[in-house]
Amino acid sequence: MPAIHSLPPAHRPLEDALALGPALLARARSAEAAPWLAASLVEGPAVVLGAAQRAARVVDLAACAARGAKVLRRATTGTAAFLGGRGVVWTLALPHVASLAPDATARTLLNRNVRGFLKGFSRAGAPAHYFGREWISLQHRPAALLGLDAAPDGAVLIEVFAGHDAALAIPPELAAPDERVIDRWLGKAPAALSDVLPARLSLEALARTVVEGVATRAALPLIDGGEAPELAAERFRPITAPGDPAPPGASAAALARVPIGWIEAAALGDAPGRVWVGGDVLTARWLLDALGRGEAPLDAEASPLEGATLADLSALARRALALGRAPEG
Repeated sequence: MPAIHSLPPAHRPLEDALALGPALLARARSAEAAPWLAASLVEGPAVVLGAAQRAARVVDLAACAARGAKVLRRATTGTAAFLGGRGVVWTLALPHVASLAPDATARTLLNRNVRGFLKGFSRAGAPAHYFGREWISLQHRPAALLGLDAAPDGAVLIEVFAGHDAALAIPPELAAPDERVIDRWLGKAPAALSDVLPARLSLEALARTVVEGVATRAALPLIDGGEAPELAAERFRPITAPGDPAPPGASAAALARVPIGWIEAAALGDAPGRVWVGGDVLTARWLLDALGRGEAPLDAEASPLEGATLADLSALARRALALGRAPEG
């Protein structure tokens, strides 16, 4: 009988919680091909960047260091989350996009798979809604952030971030100028979990209730996943390079505004004809890599894509390539 394999909620260093994503995705892609779900109780202060966000475009690294806030990068794309104190990271790995919702496609990935999280938050005492793109609303306020990635074989990784002691918005004093000009919350005031959930509810109870909500919405049993996987936490060490994750030697990034915020691209000086493509967009990293190689994906519809269009990304990649070829002076 199909089931969701689950790890019990556990306190983890934030780096380990981020490393859990690739580890559970590998399990979901194994011969057993089962969904995996876990909840990690974490502590900040930290900024968790999306997989394709250039660090200096989102945060002031010096200001973060002065405050003692680590800057880390997750495996999923999308926008940054600030964890000012205690928080929760839910990690959902699926062998294919329709593992939990039979009618899900790559382009409806979040819309279908977020419903279990909405059920869990509502059960915990905070009516939850999802209006598209990158955040979940609790009690009518943005309070949980979504990230996603997808493998070329169709396996999917979704991460959900929520802060208990502080809202997810990057404090203005830690944000870079290009980040401060974006209204990421559509005029609403982001909330910490402590603002919208019953005071008596522990983080452990919340984490467990949301996990159970995902299983209930999918009409699948939860089974014990056994021992936690070995984690490659070193991949998620703090970021210190302003241009990260663009490769060393990349030209200055070209920027373009899109509905989700910014997309960006930079020519690679040591690889003629190649560009790095990134930004706030929610998509599969393989699609960004393909665009950077100048390859039109054979089936772009096989990739999730939220917050920008394929045409937006392709045009910016061409612009960055042209800028990289322009003579100096």
